[in-house]
Amino acid sequence: MEWNEDSAAPFKNLEEDALNVIIKPLIESGGSRHSGLVGDFMEHLNCDILIIGGGAAGLRAAIAVRQEGLDALVICKSAPGKGASTFFSGGAMAGSGLDMPAERHKALTLSAGRGINQQELVDVLVEEAPLRLAELIDWGLSGRYHQGNLYADDRPPVWGREIVRCLIQKNKAAGTRFKGGLAAVDIRLEAGRGGALLFEPGTGKWLTIGAGAVVLAAGGAGALFQRHDNPQRISGDGHWMAYRAGAVLQDMEFMQFYPLGVAEPGSPNFLIPPGIGDLGRMRNEKGEDVLEKYGITERPAAVKARDRLSQAMFREIHEKGETIRLDLRSVTDDEWRSLDPFSSSVRPILEKRYESHRRPVRIAPMAHHLMGGVRIDADGASSVPGLYAAGEVTGGLHGANRMGGNALSETLVFGARAGKAAAGWARRNTASKPVPLHDAGAVPAGGQKRGGPDALMARLRKIMWEKGGVIRNGDGLDDALGGITAIEKEAGELSLAADVKAVGKILELRSAAGIAKLMLRSALTREESRGAHFREDFPDPDDGRWRCHIPIELKI
Repeated sequence: MEWNEDSAAPFKNLEEDALNVIIKPLIESGGSRHSGLVGDFMEHLNCDILIIGGGAAGLRAAIAVRQEGLDALVICKSAPGKGASTFFSGGAMAGSGLDMPAERHKALTLSAGRGINQQELVDVLVEEAPLRLAELIDWGLSGRYHQGNLYADDRPPVWGREIVRCLIQKNKAAGTRFKGGLAAVDIRLEAGRGGALLFEPGTGKWLTIGAGAVVLAAGGAGALFQRHDNPQRISGDGHWMAYRAGAVLQDMEFMQFYPLGVAEPGSPNFLIPPGIGDLGRMRNEKGEDVLEKYGITERPAAVKARDRLSQAMFREIHEKGETIRLDLRSVTDDEWRSLDPFSSSVRPILEKRYESHRRPVRIAPMAHHLMGGVRIDADGASSVPGLYAAGEVTGGLHGANRMGGNALSETLVFGARAGKAAAGWARRNTASKPVPLHDAGAVPAGGQKRGGPDALMARLRKIMWEKGGVIRNGDGLDDALGGITAIEKEAGELSLAADVKAVGKILELRSAAGIAKLMLRSALTREESRGAHFREDFPDPDDGRWRCHIPIELKI
């Protein structure tokens, strides 16, 4: 869909908004300390391919780069793999095989996407996922196939740790370089060459890296919502960096909400697999069966009616003041054993942590996966030459909602493709010099106010959950935009010269506010309900107007 002045009205101020957090070059040649910032500048580094993100997408991209004979440098916020959604995932990877033909995998993916999947991306996923899964087994992954999925074997709640272990081991053997404990702040591409500005919260130092190409694999944005099951720092900063670098984003209104999240007071959010939900009974405080009350007959309900169930639960909890509990006390041992490996492995956690064998467990929806992100082609290339992307930071494959199991397969398939394509790009552009961010950097401007960002981030998450979450309407989205804009202004006024421990959080808050506004504006623009996006003022899908993608681009 092409924008004109009227249809793009909610996006008119995006360029101005983005430029408010990017300033004129502040760093003089030689990397001297800037008086308005806390910390010092480290040396400038170069590499062939810079990969931002240490989850499965970034790790698989790095392997592909090394297979092409180029140098790969992976940077991530924590130790490689451990701060990524892959690590805490259910470890299920969808891929056609003997028990799921390719045609069925494709049909299920397109059905979940509600008519707006990018067809070429779906075709690539369906064709190559089995190859990437078999590859993991060859590399030493401990796992087993079950009904169209490969399940990684590890102990709950870190089933995905085995995937990370396998990919890191392969990377170490291949000679990939890693630098953990770094937060990417900004990326630039000039003449097809890349550069990145990074901050090291542990030391308060700044670092710049030049590269022949950049692969962005920084994950999603689930932590923008009050209730979510993502790592706490997965808040859309990869999306924001890509947007500021000039990449086209799309489908940012499509945040997937998962209905069966443990909501016991004082306990961390925890995802209950969909098969378990069908074994028990979901009731409110009045004893009403939620599935029966809202006419949800599909099974598994948390898969085939995921959106409707999340909406029903949200109405019960936030509009009617009800509490919903899942009663598993009558589930037999044989029924537990009949479940898939992921679901059956959850039983000890539910019984030990929440005493599910003695009492019903309180549940509520939570943000789970963002379907929108950087628009890519089949090789992971963005609209910006030299910038590639893979995994949850991208949009288009899943359309309006995601089939379970496709997220991890996506990271492997498109991580491999993006890494290979980035290596090819860098090899073809060796005449260009890396972008010298140490000479012409884009260090974020620091405000003058003292104070911590934690309260502002909590406010942002509450607004996004209540007015930009499961159930939306025009008035609520307008209110949410106003609230997030105020937070963005306050975040810009926080000083970066006060407390080195707060700088990383302030930078994340600023990008969180920016990407939250893009999500809200996209949701406000799409005047229909489709997949994970539900507008109660436009409750039906409208294929005539909205069977399309909503692109967002900062003109720079």
